[in-house]
Amino acid sequence: MKHTNFSLRVFILLTGLLLGPPSWAACNYAPIPNPHPDGIGKSYCDRQISKVMGWQGAPWLERPQRLQEERTDLLIQKLNLKPGLVVGDIGAGTGHIAQMMAEKIGPNGVVWAVDIQPQMIKMLQKKAESLPKGRLQIRQSGEKNLNLPDRILDVAIMVDVYHELEYPRETLQSLMKAVKKGGKIVFVEYRAFDPDVPIKALHTMSVAQVQKEAEDLGLKYEKAESLSWQNMITFINP
Repeated sequence: MKHTNFSLRVFILLTGLLLGPPSWAACNYAPIPNPHPDGIGKSYCDRQISKVMGWQGAPWLERPQRLQEERTDLLIQKLNLKPGLVVGDIGAGTGHIAQMMAEKIGPNGVVWAVDIQPQMIKMLQKKAESLPKGRLQIRQSGEKNLNLPDRILDVAIMVDVYHELEYPRETLQSLMKAVKKGGKIVFVEYRAFDPDVPIKALHTMSVAQVQKEAEDLGLKYEKAESLSWQNMITFINP
């Protein structure tokens, strides 16, 4: 009888891995009949998924006032990066954050910068030329797969990226596979419901919403911290 029960549990586990999340899972996808103009017509975990900021918005990422407005220096400080760490910048864009992290983890550390847009990949490659050879590794991701080696990252960060992912569940699963057990995954999202944050609503997220979606996949909540416009929410990879 014990052997039979064990076999049944294994069968259920394997079936779940093959078929994906069950219908009763907290977070699922759903079409939106009349979507917001800023959305893609699909929701995840009762949240409308926003359109991606295209590569044409690169100047916004590199604007001179970004440091003052978003306090990216404080963000890097709160990450508490050490020399020799391997970190991931997911949705790296032009490499603004990746470059700041690269300066903290040298001389032997590595930043893996990932983006889905070929135009951003070219910008990242140019950024890598200004850094020590091998410090910035670049990967172009797919819609669901980040194309990163397994268990390579000590820390991974997504800065104003997660809310734009067309397949947040699968992408986050891919990221969890790339982060070492016990490593950290950090979401940085523009703060929802804050009138002082000059960002469109669909490009913001609350801490509660991020926590709901991350914990649905098994990430362990550690803490949430406030920046000037964003929340920085840290989880432990189980």
